[in-house]
Amino acid sequence: MYMDNLSEEKKELIEELGVYFETSEDMSPLSARIFSLLVLSEINGITFDTIVETLEASKSSTSTNLQLLQTSGIVSYCTKPGDRKRYFKVDPKHIVTRLEKKIEMWEKERKLHLKVSDFKIKLHKQQNTFSETLPGIQFAKNYSLFIEDVIKNLKNLKEKTSTLINEEQS
Repeated sequence: MYMDNLSEEKKELIEELGVYFETSEDMSPLSARIFSLLVLSEINGITFDTIVETLEASKSSTSTNLQLLQTSGIVSYCTKPGDRKRYFKVDPKHIVTRLEKKIEMWEKERKLHLKVSDFKIKLHKQQNTFSETLPGIQFAKNYSLFIEDVIKNLKNLKEKTSTLINEEQS
C-alpha cells in the first residue's frame, strides 16, 4: 500500500514539476516530464524503457526528447559493466549551470533596480521632495539588500554544489 501511495505521489509530482519546467526552462511537455522523472529518480539513473513505461510515452518521442535534453547538457547517461543499457540521469553540471543563470538573472535585476533607484533619488532631489523616509526610497534600500543576499546565497550554494559534484566524480 505504501509503495502504491508513493508511486501515485511520484506521478503527481512528475506532472507538477513538468508543468513548472515547461514554463521556467522553456522545455517541451515530454522533455519537462522526462527531466522531472530524472530529478525524482535515484542517482544511478534510469533506463530508456523505464522512462517510456513510467511516462506512458512512445519510444520515438522519448528518444527525440532525451536526445534534445542531452544536446542541451541537461541530461547525461552512463553504462554499467556487462549491461548494454544506458542509464539516464540529470547531468550534475546542469545544476551548476542553472545556478549560474539564476545568479546572472539576479545580478541584472540588481543593476536595473539600482538605476531606477538612482533615477528616483535624482528626481526627488531635483523637485526638493527627497527624504530617506519616502516609501519608494525605503523599498529601494530593502529590496537592494534582499537581492544582495539572494546573490550571495546562490553563489554559496553554487560553490557547495560544485564541491559535492567534484568529490563525487573523484
